Amino acid sequence: MDRLDYYIEKQYGNDPKWFEEEIIQGSHAQRISNVIANRDYLSGRHKVLLRQDSQYKGKTLVVNKTVINYAKTVIKFHNTFLLGHPTALSCNDEHTLNTFNDIYKLGQYATVDYEIIDRVNKFGDAYEAIYVDNGTIKSKVLDNACSYPVYDDMGEYIAFIEHWTDAYTAISFWNVYYPTYVEHWDNEGGEMRLTSTDNSVGLPIHYHNFNDEDYNFGVALLNDIKPIMDALEDVMAKMSDSIYVNVMNPMPVAIGQRIESSIPADAVGYVMNLDVGDFKYANCSLDYNSIKLYLDNMKQFLNDVACMPSVLGSSTNIANISEVSMQILLMMASVYADENKKWLNIGFQKRFEMFKKILGMQGIKVDSDVEVIYNVAMPVASTEMIANLKTLQEMGAISKETIMEKTEYVSDVEVEKKRLSGENVSQKVDNPSKEVEIK
Repeated sequence: MDRLDYYIEKQYGNDPKWFEEEIIQGSHAQRISNVIANRDYLSGRHKVLLRQDSQYKGKTLVVNKTVINYAKTVIKFHNTFLLGHPTALSCNDEHTLNTFNDIYKLGQYATVDYEIIDRVNKFGDAYEAIYVDNGTIKSKVLDNACSYPVYDDMGEYIAFIEHWTDAYTAISFWNVYYPTYVEHWDNEGGEMRLTSTDNSVGLPIHYHNFNDEDYNFGVALLNDIKPIMDALEDVMAKMSDSIYVNVMNPMPVAIGQRIESSIPADAVGYVMNLDVGDFKYANCSLDYNSIKLYLDNMKQFLNDVACMPSVLGSSTNIANISEVSMQILLMMASVYADENKKWLNIGFQKRFEMFKKILGMQGIKVDSDVEVIYNVAMPVASTEMIANLKTLQEMGAISKETIMEKTEYVSDVEVEKKRLSGENVSQKVDNPSKEVEIK
């Protein structure tokens, strides 16, 4: 009996519809609730919108509810910093490398990789289902709000459930992934039924970052940003109300004997005598330095937690800044990117194993290991980089193919190699006495 059979027997008494009870477990409900909460936050439904209106001078004062969706900017920055440029593949076997490169191009895996890191930064987890469409290997990043990975008591990933309900027909659907096949269920007509069964190369790949609370699931970067952004939005909204009510619209206060008589509206040259009284405007003076200190510290905390350099998105003048200085400013972003590479590589290796399994079914044998090379969007001085690569190549420490992988001017190494080979043949035809070899 394998782990999944034992789990179903122990937890649900071998019920063939065990997945109905599985998806309503407390751990799944809490995780899906967090996903929906983060999705609402990214859509602009922030805590500051819950501020209640108040009464001022006998009328309803609609308080300020400023929404600052800076979290989306932070997530986009980290997504593009690591995977904004397509990754490159490296392998000792040219046949395997060319095969995998073709799969990446036809399956548009540059976009798939971006979706994966985007989902992890927003929700902590991402789920990639690999399938074959008319002979082409493709991947689909599943909706986090519809995804239910199943782990047993030992923390082993044993099954996966995809569940959603159609908003128009109210029909519910279940795609239950087993290690070797997928069952498709729905309740059309009011009764649960098995509609079809498909073969599968494996469970959807579960990508997640590192989480101290639960090693089987990740934690969203958005969760670390939201509390600071809530505090910033709250103080900015209250400051806006304070400026409007207490500074720009003060209340006049008369202290002393009340005057019952009236003064003509067109009175000129009248003198008003008050018996031991005073007249002034009651307003509030904002302490600029204290407010600036608070806001500056909050923004710095936000940048520190989000691993964002403070010069980005600000009016700071960074003209003529050196490459080394820019790398120092982006050090925290690089550290965060290095951590993301570790859990991404775990998922990528599982993806490559599925590729090999599918290729084996198609009669294509590949055995060599494939590695991923990341093109991090770090600002570099192109002239200095090219000079360094040229020096390494002259020393015999680096190949021309590696140089093409490292430079931003070459988007597709294989296409560039074919073009160079064509130029080589053309030069030999035009000038047979001159041998030019380009590898």
